[in-house]
Amino acid sequence: MFNLTAKRSHHRKKYRAYRSLLLGVLLSLSNIVQATPTLFVFTVSGVKESVLENVQKSVDSLPRRLPDNASEPEVAAIFDEISDTVKKALAPYGYFTPTITVKKQQTKKNEWAVAIKIQPGPQTYINNVHIAITGPGEKDKALQQAIADFPLKKGLPLNTDLYEQSKKKFAALANTAGYMSPEFTEHEIIVNKTTHLADINLVFNTGPQYYFGAVQFNQSYYDNAFLERFPHFQKGDTYSPVAVLKLQESLAGTPYFSAINVDPQQTTDSTDIPISVDLTPSKAQSYNVGVGYGTDTGPRLTATWDERHVTDTGQYFKAFMQLSTVQSTVDLRYIIPGKDPVNQQYYIGASYQQQSPNSNKGETEKFTVGKQQLWGTWTTSTSLNLQHDHYTLLGAPYRSTSMLLPSATLYKTSYDDVVFPRNGYSMNLTVRGASTATYSDTNFVQAEFAPKLILSPFDFSRIILRSDLGYTAVADPATIPLSLQYFAGGSDSIRGYDYEQIGPGRYLYVGSIEYQQHVYKEWWGTTFIDAGNVVNNFGNPQYNVNGVQQPNADLSQMINRSVGVGVMYASPVGPIELTLAKPIGNNSGNGFSVQFIMGGNI
Repeated sequence: MFNLTAKRSHHRKKYRAYRSLLLGVLLSLSNIVQATPTLFVFTVSGVKESVLENVQKSVDSLPRRLPDNASEPEVAAIFDEISDTVKKALAPYGYFTPTITVKKQQTKKNEWAVAIKIQPGPQTYINNVHIAITGPGEKDKALQQAIADFPLKKGLPLNTDLYEQSKKKFAALANTAGYMSPEFTEHEIIVNKTTHLADINLVFNTGPQYYFGAVQFNQSYYDNAFLERFPHFQKGDTYSPVAVLKLQESLAGTPYFSAINVDPQQTTDSTDIPISVDLTPSKAQSYNVGVGYGTDTGPRLTATWDERHVTDTGQYFKAFMQLSTVQSTVDLRYIIPGKDPVNQQYYIGASYQQQSPNSNKGETEKFTVGKQQLWGTWTTSTSLNLQHDHYTLLGAPYRSTSMLLPSATLYKTSYDDVVFPRNGYSMNLTVRGASTATYSDTNFVQAEFAPKLILSPFDFSRIILRSDLGYTAVADPATIPLSLQYFAGGSDSIRGYDYEQIGPGRYLYVGSIEYQQHVYKEWWGTTFIDAGNVVNNFGNPQYNVNGVQQPNADLSQMINRSVGVGVMYASPVGPIELTLAKPIGNNSGNGFSVQFIMGGNI
């Protein structure tokens, strides 16, 4: 016989347990759904300018959001912190007796509006300033000048942030002069809260002066005499951390090494600091092959080959090749480092170039010897070229010319970022010429100046201004080979015209202004206007390179203009820009031109 009552009772207990469990889960889920974080919104009044900025920054560092459904003690703890936080933010500006009123209002269930009203009280002013330099460097001119330039003087408001910054300047100046273990033996600000006056007392001990010891290069390939050309200091010179950093940068700025570690060996028992330099040579050979496309050149193939270990004195070889339907180049160069391997190189080169823009065609063979070096803040390049050209201009019969062509280039660049600059400039000036008195078929002098300026008036914008001006002094323009003629049009010129569509001619004048607006993340929108021309005769801009004067010349055609828009992506390797441009004015029948530009900012 079965006991049905017992079974029913068992099932009821089981059911109640499940129901309780389910109810607990639902309540938990309900709490999760209803839970909201506690938020604080702080406003500050009663102070201005830098004081307000510092207080606001300090208050904003407090927790603005507490965990879901924060308890009353957790909320109260935030309010208790506010007054102390504000007092600490006011103290650097000499306000030590402020009155702080905190009003809090619960605007929503879990949101508080906190109004902080400050009566800063009297500001503390400087009464006396005493600064002394002791130790071996007590008469150092830079340190003595730092005393004279100390920004906190009698009668000025106390500013402890400025006080700390000025102290750091003393240590930096001492390090620059070779005092590597300086210290403030006395450093105090004595504040009288009754008179609201402060006395500053600083005693700075320079400690001993240190000197460069021997430089030890740890590597296995290069001749030690060659490596000794890199340091700009000698054993016994006053030690300078800046000179050590410059050595690291100089070694890194060459193709010779893949890993560099410059380690000063400072000890407590000697004032000489030896320098240990660990170097890992780069691979002996480097190859690169690339396939690309440009609106100026069409499809192109590029290849490079570097042979770095030609000699253990740093001589190396570079080869470059580019093949395209418009311009093909092969360039070979042998580099010999000078006395300063980073800033001075000699080179011997040979190159071949083939050009076929529009109805112009030409071939150039060139042998070059030259020198490149740093001259102040400018990079200079001087060369002597033995050049032979075979070319045709505007469909005229082919010509051949040979010339001994000296050339000089001055180049300077200053940008805040080499990949995507927001501010900076570059300037490039080139002068070259030839004479029939020195193995040349023609007499001419040519000069070209190309400046560029980048500005960012706001974080969301960039403005790019550029120009290219050139002049060739020559009796017969047709005797200048295609490789040295001026042209305009293309992605880095007047973008409404095809590559080298305008020209050739004696005079080159091109200018551009471009505005770039930040849109989203790394994407920017651009708009621009380009203008300029290439002519042989300002009285008749259609007077062509072959000396034939065209009928019905229109002086308004002295300027070709184009406007356009585009989109630019600030990639990690440089800007990539796609533009659509249209000629305007009298020469507006050219249609639209699409241009693709990559890395065109420097």
